[in-house]
Amino acid sequence: MSTTPHAPDPSPARRHRRWWWVVVVAVALVVAAVVVAADVEHRVWEHTQARYAAAVTVQEEAAAGSRADAEAAYAAGHDDVVAAIDEGRPVLTQSRGQVEHPKVRRTLAAALEDAEALRDAPVTYPTTTSTVEAVTRPNPFRPETLPAVEAEVVEDSDPTRAALDAAAADVAEATDAVVQARREWAYDALEPAVQDARDALDALEGEKVGAGLRDTLGEAAAQGTAVLDAGPDEVDGDAAVELRDTLEDTTRAVWTDRIDRIVSARRAAAKADGVDCTVDRCVALTFDDGPVADTERLLEILDRKDAPATFFLVGSNVERNPGIARDILDAGHLVANHSWNHPLLTTLDDADVREELRSTTDAIVDATGFRPYLVRPPYGDVDDRVRGIATSAGMDVVLWSLDSDDWRTRDPKRVREDVMDRVTDGSNILMHDIHPSTVDAVGPLIRALRKEGYTLVPVDLLAD
Repeated sequence: MSTTPHAPDPSPARRHRRWWWVVVVAVALVVAAVVVAADVEHRVWEHTQARYAAAVTVQEEAAAGSRADAEAAYAAGHDDVVAAIDEGRPVLTQSRGQVEHPKVRRTLAAALEDAEALRDAPVTYPTTTSTVEAVTRPNPFRPETLPAVEAEVVEDSDPTRAALDAAAADVAEATDAVVQARREWAYDALEPAVQDARDALDALEGEKVGAGLRDTLGEAAAQGTAVLDAGPDEVDGDAAVELRDTLEDTTRAVWTDRIDRIVSARRAAAKADGVDCTVDRCVALTFDDGPVADTERLLEILDRKDAPATFFLVGSNVERNPGIARDILDAGHLVANHSWNHPLLTTLDDADVREELRSTTDAIVDATGFRPYLVRPPYGDVDDRVRGIATSAGMDVVLWSLDSDDWRTRDPKRVREDVMDRVTDGSNILMHDIHPSTVDAVGPLIRALRKEGYTLVPVDLLAD
């Protein structure tokens, strides 16, 4: 049996050479990997350094400019608040009594108070600490750390700009609301002033009244009519209030001039007839609340006694009894206004007071042809507002100095005795012709007064 011979094994030298190349390649790959990793790490670190430097720069710039920015923002906001206050405060002051709804003014007052508190508050600039965090290079062969950097940054002021802006906006909004409310009030207030002026011009046409006053009133009434025709949205509040004041003052001056002329002429005529209340012991009998049926009986008594009197007539009674009202005037007595329904005038608004007086005057004029120039507020209830409205309607307010209490006692004898116990020179005696007991007291009272030396006169002849 034969055997095939085996090839010889490689020599040890050849095996050694083959493994050497493997090692070389492996080492080369490792070196390459290390080089690449080192390059990547280096690039990452450079990028980290750049971001760190940029963050530090931003921080430094923010810290350096934050105070100036906060101061500039505060100054601008503070200026806006001051401007809003400077505009709103005069509006609040000028609108006192010239806004229908007080809440509108209260809102502005509160906004101004808050804004003024901010305006006057000391300003501070709070700071916060801005930090750029430390950065460490994760390389054991080249360790490096960029340190944390801190800086103080002003973020805002105290009071803040936002608070200042909000306060200025609140004041501006409330100011606009008051301006609009005052504009509407001025428009509404102008309307009755124009009407009173027109009424005066119509009523006094042909009468001797100061020409200058009449011309001024006519011009003001024309201006007022033009403003009213333009509508409330076109009203200049200040101008409308000034025009209203001119109308009211001139209307009252025109009526006052008329009243002074009438009273002066009547006193001169009385003096020519031998009655001078600056010398004589004058008293006036005045009767409220008629005309009623018993007024006719009173007129008969006064006629028999040849005694003048003054009648303050209630408009609704004049409307019911126009003939009696005419009889009073025809008998030579003075007729005056005592309102339409006998209310407490101070409890009414302006429009209702005007209507009470105007409607009564119209009723008296319709019944008698005479325009009254005196008014006695029911219950003596009067204040400056009601006096002003009365004057604008052409009348002086007349009260009384001696209340006969006839409405309380309803006893003719007691009425006469009470009056005689308290009467003095110049007494303006209050009585009521709606009570039969009062009418019964008049004859004996006239006798008693004359026995004591008193002269009976209409109330407007009493010495001032």
